Amino acid sequence: MARTDRSPSDDPKRAAGDSPGRWGTPVLLLFVCVPIAFNSVALLPELRLPIPSLNDGAVHYLFVQRASEALAAGENPFDHWGPELELGFPQFFYYQHLPHLTVVFLHRLLLKQMDLLTLFNLIRYLLLVGFPLTVYWSMRRLGFSRVAGAVAAGSAALLSSNDRYGFEYNSYVWRGFGMYTQLWAMHLFFITLACFNHLMERGTGYVAAVISSTLLAMSHLVYAYMMAVTALALLAVGLNRANARPRIGRLAVAGALAALITSYFWLPFLLLKAYLSASPYLQRWKYDSFGAGDITTWLVNGDLLDYGRLPVLTLLLALGVSAALLDRARPALVALVLLLVWLALYFGRHTWGTLANLLPMHEGLLFHRFVGGVHLAAIFLIGLGGEWLWRRLGPLPERWRAVAAGALLLTLMVPALRERHRFYGLNAQWMERARRALDDDPDARTILSALKDLPPGRTYAGLRANWGKGLQFGDLHFYDLLTFHRIVALSPPYSSWSLNADLIWHFADHNPTHYDLFNVRYVVAPRNFPMPTFLRRLKETPRYTLYRAETSGYARYAAITGSKSIDSQSSLFSRNKAWLLGADPPLGRFVRYAYASGETHSEPPAIQECPGGWRIGGERVLRGRIDLQVECRVASTLVLKTTYHPNWRVTIDGQRAQSFMVSPSFIGVEVPGGAHQVKAEYRSPLYRTVLLILGAFTLLATVSLRRRFARLDTLFSSRA
Repeated sequence: MARTDRSPSDDPKRAAGDSPGRWGTPVLLLFVCVPIAFNSVALLPELRLPIPSLNDGAVHYLFVQRASEALAAGENPFDHWGPELELGFPQFFYYQHLPHLTVVFLHRLLLKQMDLLTLFNLIRYLLLVGFPLTVYWSMRRLGFSRVAGAVAAGSAALLSSNDRYGFEYNSYVWRGFGMYTQLWAMHLFFITLACFNHLMERGTGYVAAVISSTLLAMSHLVYAYMMAVTALALLAVGLNRANARPRIGRLAVAGALAALITSYFWLPFLLLKAYLSASPYLQRWKYDSFGAGDITTWLVNGDLLDYGRLPVLTLLLALGVSAALLDRARPALVALVLLLVWLALYFGRHTWGTLANLLPMHEGLLFHRFVGGVHLAAIFLIGLGGEWLWRRLGPLPERWRAVAAGALLLTLMVPALRERHRFYGLNAQWMERARRALDDDPDARTILSALKDLPPGRTYAGLRANWGKGLQFGDLHFYDLLTFHRIVALSPPYSSWSLNADLIWHFADHNPTHYDLFNVRYVVAPRNFPMPTFLRRLKETPRYTLYRAETSGYARYAAITGSKSIDSQSSLFSRNKAWLLGADPPLGRFVRYAYASGETHSEPPAIQECPGGWRIGGERVLRGRIDLQVECRVASTLVLKTTYHPNWRVTIDGQRAQSFMVSPSFIGVEVPGGAHQVKAEYRSPLYRTVLLILGAFTLLATVSLRRRFARLDTLFSSRA
């Protein structure tokens, strides 16, 4: 069957935009290079000021450090326990980790000549500065003209939105949200879309489509989900009886291979997603979005693209929409369809109500993140708007057309550059203020050094809702320093991934029972701040006091008052919260839960706490392992004060013991009477390793057998 693919240059309407001429080319190059040069200077503080983060960047750098440690210690860098936050959690089991492992592997490739933090910041910086190049390449691959690609590329890095979590750089910089993995996804979203379009339209580029979609899935699950929706919209544009079979076949093959390669990640995620918390305290609008009325208003008045400045990009978007409606070329239709699709999805549950439940995995979908799809389509249409202006100058001689178009487009860019300059200037001021505050506070360094030398236990430096907000270094807080220095802490959750993370908000720092329950052994508080008398002073500096609380350590024997079958996260959290704030914790009474495992319990007789007293010694605590010597004269329940997860393996005297969940989502295990050696260790499941190896072989086979795809595509085309 003859191919029906059309090159953009076959369309005379697009030829003008594809051939800007000898004078137009440097003008377009200037339009792309100005934002790159501007950002390379304005964002230098992100690279040259190696200070802790006050947003999600703190978690991402923590993950980099933990993965590097895991690799050095012979642990699985793709799946390990992170004890530092939220009472412990296996972050890489659920969270996209390619961006973090890239830093770790580059660190090894460079023979550790560059420290992890500098390398982490350098990658972030290069991704921020280089975004226009990704946009330009992707748009040319999609069939847009050089003019449209250049205008879109020059505008893409200048978006301004009211902290909407989209492609505006507020999402990534220090004073913003620090969304490191979305920064990767922003690039890969464009690249994968371009690769899939090329594959569906031309039948070539299977390997590029598979690899780009694989990288996207391992960099950001939400954007991989969004790419699946985008690919279906891409498939629908121009679909007819003649091309339906080839397009569907090409998309299915590439998608299946990418799914197989990444199965080690998404399949275990789905199997054990019940142990990944959907926080009840997360703002409701993140789940529901804002509705058609508000979002349409923001789009029209400029808040989605030009917040805080003249709506210059919004004007180009409007021109681009008009041009797309008049232009029958595929790239214009793709851009317009994607804008409509993602606007509709971005409206969210607020507009669609129960219809939103038709979407796969709707329970945990954060509809507000779909603004990224709106920004993707808007960038395409902004390029078309710029191309429309360029064409209007067609009657002028080539030289004057280039000069006039360049002057017009650069003039439109000025308000965006001015607003971004103010924004990044304030970002640099905040970072410098934090750096000076840290440099001027040797007491903090003294306390942190002391904490690293103390026996295992969690550290508490307040919460955002109490005196912890006063322990500041500019905009940083002391609990941010605990994260940066990898000190295991009871600190405000960054993401509330673990089932018990949100219970931290209910920690009562005047209640000794809570210190023992969460094994909070150390407290950093302002000097002379009134603290409970049961806390013992360990160290004082002119600014801080370091306290110690007496706890039973990371384990204790407990009474089990009953067993409950729990069928939902919300029910589990409600019961745990009521238990924490009730009378049972001071009495050492816990509840056993049958949760997400299929097991059910009849109500057993109550199991008392070890009668006659118990002894726990030889405590050895590593990042993903706890070793104990325990003794109780009768069989009783031992509680390990870390988050329960099915991947924990508990042995008693070398024999496997069945662990279970107890309040507040901790690990419980029945220990026979007498003295025993107990070892608990987080282990990545064997099936995940098998899937990882299978995925690696699939990737190698995809690259090695790439020539075979031509035969496969001939089969699709011949049957069309």
